[in-house]
Amino acid sequence: MKILNFIWLYLKDWKNLLTHAIIGVTILLVAIYLPVEPVYRILILFLVVAFNIIRMRLSKNKSKFKEDN
Repeated sequence: MKILNFIWLYLKDWKNLLTHAIIGVTILLVAIYLPVEPVYRILILFLVVAFNIIRMRLSKNKSKFKEDN
């Protein structure tokens, strides 16, 4: 259940949705003009998710730091 809760929190963040939408549209546009192998599409998706997880954790730590001071 923790995984499902984390996925739900991840998807509720508008910055994550915007990033995934931009990457998705970019991949579609590239695929129309220059076919990209699915392996690279999946790699890009994982990189975006990892970047967003790191960004969310840093944001959470920054807000905790502000509350402590």
